[in-house]
Amino acid sequence: MKTFATVFLASRTAMLCATVAVPLAAGAAEAVESRVEAITLSSGGLAEIRRSARVEGAGALEIDVPLEQVDDILKSLVVRDPSGRVGGLTLDGLSPVEETFRRLPFRPQEMGSLPDLAAALQGVRVRAASGGRTVEGTVLGVGRERTGTGDDIAEVRVLSVMTDAGQVEALRLGTDSVFEILDASMRDKLREAAEVSGRGRTDDMRRIAIALAGEEARAVGISYVVPAPVWKTAYRLVSREEGDARLQAWAVIENATGEDWNDVAVILSSGAPVTLAQRLHQRYWHQRPEVPVTAGSTTPPRPDDAAERKAEFAQDNAGGAARLQRQALVAAPAPSAMAMEAMMAPPDGETVGQEGQTTATYRLPFPVALKAGQTLSLPFIDAEVPAERVSVFQPERREIHPVVALLLENGTEASLPPGILTVYDEQDGYVGDAQLAGIPSGESRMVSFAADRKVEITTTSEPQETVGQIAVVDGTLRATTISRLTTTYSIKGAADARRTIVVEHPRRDGWRITSEALSGSTPTHHRLRATVAAGGAAEIRVTAERSRMDSFALVNADAEALFGWSGAAADPQMAAKLGELADLRRQSAAAEMEMSDIEEAIARMAGDQTRIRDNLAAAPRDSALAQRYLSMLEKTEDEIAALNGRRDAAEARFRALKENVAEFIRSF
Repeated sequence: MKTFATVFLASRTAMLCATVAVPLAAGAAEAVESRVEAITLSSGGLAEIRRSARVEGAGALEIDVPLEQVDDILKSLVVRDPSGRVGGLTLDGLSPVEETFRRLPFRPQEMGSLPDLAAALQGVRVRAASGGRTVEGTVLGVGRERTGTGDDIAEVRVLSVMTDAGQVEALRLGTDSVFEILDASMRDKLREAAEVSGRGRTDDMRRIAIALAGEEARAVGISYVVPAPVWKTAYRLVSREEGDARLQAWAVIENATGEDWNDVAVILSSGAPVTLAQRLHQRYWHQRPEVPVTAGSTTPPRPDDAAERKAEFAQDNAGGAARLQRQALVAAPAPSAMAMEAMMAPPDGETVGQEGQTTATYRLPFPVALKAGQTLSLPFIDAEVPAERVSVFQPERREIHPVVALLLENGTEASLPPGILTVYDEQDGYVGDAQLAGIPSGESRMVSFAADRKVEITTTSEPQETVGQIAVVDGTLRATTISRLTTTYSIKGAADARRTIVVEHPRRDGWRITSEALSGSTPTHHRLRATVAAGGAAEIRVTAERSRMDSFALVNADAEALFGWSGAAADPQMAAKLGELADLRRQSAAAEMEMSDIEEAIARMAGDQTRIRDNLAAAPRDSALAQRYLSMLEKTEDEIAALNGRRDAAEARFRALKENVAEFIRSF
């Protein structure tokens, strides 16, 4: 005989009941209970819950879970059975009531009325008693009968059955009716329908049954991942003048599992996991397209006429980020009793930090007892870390004052998770807050926490563009132009103390920078460093350069452009040749202009000649006016002839000069 033991599982919204089907020894008084052994809280908003139970032989482990968690459990459930086997997992569908009643002869609403239920059981053997009479046989149906007269008319439901002897008997069903189903199979179906219908009233829960096969007694564990509140990190940092700091990290966690945690091992997991959800409990039906019946040949596929090409990735022309070089830090002496650091008590026990490939985990040093719905905050990191105080100037903020920051180096064995940071000074107490990005082990990050209004920094920029190298190849002039942008950061230091200034100069793709103050780079900025004495001043100068190649066809270049390139050429021989070509181009342009002027004059004379002919045709033949028009016509003819001669000479000269230009270009 099997006895079922009730246990509890973690849930995000409610307490979950789990039933483990285990054979208990004869006379056992208590059921076997499982317990939560460990919970891993992920920064991705999920909780991995691990539970264990003692199982003997074969059985079924059943857990009741909220419907909203079924998809995640179907996705993530893992069973650990050292000497057994997992047979599978079953649970009700999305509509268990509908699925159950689909194969029954009655509906859920008919179960609440005995006459309606009896009418739905047509053809089933029953025994019914009412009003002192009992009938037994196969249900034929339930009719309606009116009794009484006048205002006392009432409707009575009448059950009709066929006895084994073939007789039909009727029984009026009253409030004292007793209805017994003699068909064992139908009784089981009715009992199952009642159970399913009852569970359907709380349709937000599902029971998952995990079949386990085995023979010996053993410890079985299960784990699954369900949604949970994101755990947070709040840092406290006490900075010292000697160049290091004490960093303490507190974790803020909430118990939203729906049950109390009693001595549960808690592991904090920090990283950037990809968390996905899928409706595995939902039914999906494949939609098949309907195609017509066809005859004949199949349409040929489109030919593959292009090669597959790999994707190309852009690279930063300015190079990768350089690691900052810093001088070794001197160990700080023990603080005084009145120092701020003395107020920070160490954590109770040492948290074990472990670095993985994509996540860092922190195992709390003691079991956690936390009631459902409560919040717990406790320190899990306490370490001495290198911390250099600097004043960081960020030009894009458009302010003249830098911000005070600490350059923190993670000297611990695991990555520091992101979180908010409260900064204390060893002697002055609270000085500001900062947002700490996650810091992998061995790397450094800037954390800014206050404005440094004692320091002023102004920015000036001087753009310049020069032609570097000029070459002529196959009649094409190729000029290398260098764009240069010089930025000067003028620093007015604090009057009372020395400052280390770090300017974060924005990176620009394709530009190469040079500066004596360059100390390192990030993917978005170059870092320039300078030390300013108390009451002093300093300048940081950075030059960014970029070169481009411009090409021009010399045959199309005018004299002005050629003279400009001649003056910009660094090579004297190239400058002289470009100057000579510019002079030839100027002469050729002048000849072309002269030829154009003559063409315009000829066109003007031709117009005058047409007007004179029209006037001559209108004047009397032997009149003085006609003679005058004839004289003017002869004069214009002579002028046109002279202009034609000049045009021919100018055209010949232009062609010669044009050929000289082309020949000179070929001589480069």
